[in-house]
Amino acid sequence: MRYLFIILLFILSLPSCFQEEEMIPPHEQGELEEGVAPMGSLYENQIYFDLNDKRQVASNDISVWDLSFESSAGGWVIRLNSAKFMLAGNSFDTTFSAILTQEDLNMKFDKSDGNPDSTAIGPWFDFSDDTVWSYRQVYLVNRGSDEVGEPLGFKKVQFDIAGDDFIVRFAEPDNSGDTTVQIVRDPSMDRTYFSFENGMMDIAPKSDLWSLLFTKYTTMLVTDEGEDYPYLVVGVLLNPNGVEAALDTIHNFMDLNSDDLTLLEFTKQADVIGYDWKYYNFDNGVYTIVPDMNYVIRDRDGYFYKLRFVDFYNDQGVKGSPTFEFVRL
Repeated sequence: MRYLFIILLFILSLPSCFQEEEMIPPHEQGELEEGVAPMGSLYENQIYFDLNDKRQVASNDISVWDLSFESSAGGWVIRLNSAKFMLAGNSFDTTFSAILTQEDLNMKFDKSDGNPDSTAIGPWFDFSDDTVWSYRQVYLVNRGSDEVGEPLGFKKVQFDIAGDDFIVRFAEPDNSGDTTVQIVRDPSMDRTYFSFENGMMDIAPKSDLWSLLFTKYTTMLVTDEGEDYPYLVVGVLLNPNGVEAALDTIHNFMDLNSDDLTLLEFTKQADVIGYDWKYYNFDNGVYTIVPDMNYVIRDRDGYFYKLRFVDFYNDQGVKGSPTFEFVRL
């Protein structure tokens, strides 16, 4: 009897010994919905879309910001606005007045998969004795171009740290306009955005309010000769906070259901949806949607959505309006 009591006590205690998995409430499959991301004929708008709310939740002109700074406590990643084809090169010199030219530096862009270890700015800081400190190396930043292709010039930039905040010193390559600003992080946001002209910018919605970002972005392509080259593309990036996706090319979109999810390989790679759901038909001079490309997205709310693209043009026949259908599974 004593042993029976011990065994029963052990069984009853099991739920407290293991962390419960996040459970999705029972629900019916949603209705077929249509979404549109009006990026503009020059792809001048970045569009934030939320699958749960079935709507666009924010937008901004691609050229209004330059840098973003990680906002979470203890995060120090700095990213370029890749929608402008921005590049940065490290001089590995702490002398801010030094003359820097693009030809003398290894200019890099942020990798489009969102990996924090593959940014152009790279490891600009280090930790020692529980303290974070900056190498204070000076970068030359190529600000890329605006929506009509006009070059936006260069800035010399040096990053430093003050408590939990970023310090940014920047100037023109000839050392004119020397300015220092403090970037105060907002823990409720994924990133804090900054413009060399306008300072801190209110750009993205809070990280729990959006799923997909429709935008230009820089990525690496390969020539017919097998050579890598960076290129500006138009596509979709995932919210880095809790959103993941997988590509399905096997099932008919309308037949794809929750029973098929175990066959898919999900990833949080930012550009998993990317740009190649469309291609440019040189014979007809138009963009065409690639058939049989279905995406399944696990949103931050834990629900799964299937999505496919159906058009790249608006009702007036103007390019730059990705149109897609999606269903909550």
